[in-house]
Amino acid sequence: MPPSTICKTVHQYNREPISEPDMKKLVEIAKDYSEVKNYVYQRYGGIKSLPKIYPGYTVQNEMTGSGLRARLGLPSVYFYLAVFDALGDIKNQWTQIKSRIEKGIRENENLTPEDRHYLRFVMKQSRCFESILLEKEMILSDEWKKPLEELQRDVDEKRLHQYLRRQVRRHLKKLHTDTVDRFSVSAQAYRYEEHGIYLAIKEKRKRIFIPLTDNNQYTSQLNICIFPKERNLIIHVPVETRIKQNDNYQNAVGLAVGIHTMFVTDQGNIYGERYSDYQYALSDYVREGNIRYSRNRANNPGRKKYTAGKRRLEAALHTYINAEINRLLQTERPAVIYLPKLPQSSKAGVNKKINNSVSMWQRGYIRDRLTQKCREQSIELVEVFGKDISNECSQCGTIGKKTKNIFVCNACGARLPERENTAKNALKRGQVNQ
Repeated sequence: MPPSTICKTVHQYNREPISEPDMKKLVEIAKDYSEVKNYVYQRYGGIKSLPKIYPGYTVQNEMTGSGLRARLGLPSVYFYLAVFDALGDIKNQWTQIKSRIEKGIRENENLTPEDRHYLRFVMKQSRCFESILLEKEMILSDEWKKPLEELQRDVDEKRLHQYLRRQVRRHLKKLHTDTVDRFSVSAQAYRYEEHGIYLAIKEKRKRIFIPLTDNNQYTSQLNICIFPKERNLIIHVPVETRIKQNDNYQNAVGLAVGIHTMFVTDQGNIYGERYSDYQYALSDYVREGNIRYSRNRANNPGRKKYTAGKRRLEAALHTYINAEINRLLQTERPAVIYLPKLPQSSKAGVNKKINNSVSMWQRGYIRDRLTQKCREQSIELVEVFGKDISNECSQCGTIGKKTKNIFVCNACGARLPERENTAKNALKRGQVNQ
């Protein structure tokens, strides 16, 4: 059965500026929270601690005995969330490391098929992976031991183990955070009352009261983001919301995603036509701001005004993206959406203005919001194979030419907008693979 609910994040805001003494107490919690995370990064972010981080109870017990919480005077409702927050970052880094190594294995022409098979096997089996990195004997169950011995007959395991350790050292970074403006809080550390929220502080049996702009109450873990200079905060709340079932959403829609226009459908309908205006305004502002900052860095002009301006432009862009996605779904009424896999970032090229705009292209945000909104309305979102999807004729399948955003097929005489042709191919490929 598909899930009937989905997790989304809602925001709460303070109704009036937080007093300086109360904000100082929140900043103190945020600084201690950051210090705990850095302590965990330093102590458990290396290779030797790899066996301890899954599932993490060993780290929790060792952190309890470290004396750090007592030294900081940080309540347990913040301390252990900081520990597991840092552990999550460490686990995420190991996941990324394995992904990068696997990519390197695929692209390394000096590795034989047997070498690749062996490396993938030992990376998949956590005990093998840990034993190789720690240069210890592999102790495996019979279920895993026999297949490993068979693979070892065809490879130089010593050479491959050295290769694996070298790749891990190459990709493993020392994690550190200088962020002191946010922290998480468990349900035991707050309560909603009097159109506001009471938050636990470092003083025993005391809480500070923050009036809120809404009267909603939650019981989940919260993430608090503070802005000391403005004396404001934002509370990020994960909530479960029921998935909508739209019986009149029955269409299949192909989409093309672009940097100038957000979406073009297989019927030629356009959504997000002004996207490039918002995008270029943001990218130009960032580029010019960085240039000015570099020129005057010796005079230390600060970044407060620049950061506020960037935040406003990003908020306007995100508002526009969400509005256009909503308009797309309400107009097209799709049951399923097909779109090509989005391209990877590229560093090639010489036009700095274009490169800066592409590097700041909000494709990740667009994809995340489209995915979220489709899940909320039980719309299936399917990625299709993207190779040559814009060069292939959607009518006859022949490779054609693109001139000034127009696709032309010399074989069948088709002539239509490039993005519309891409969207038609996305729909075609998606339906063929069903």
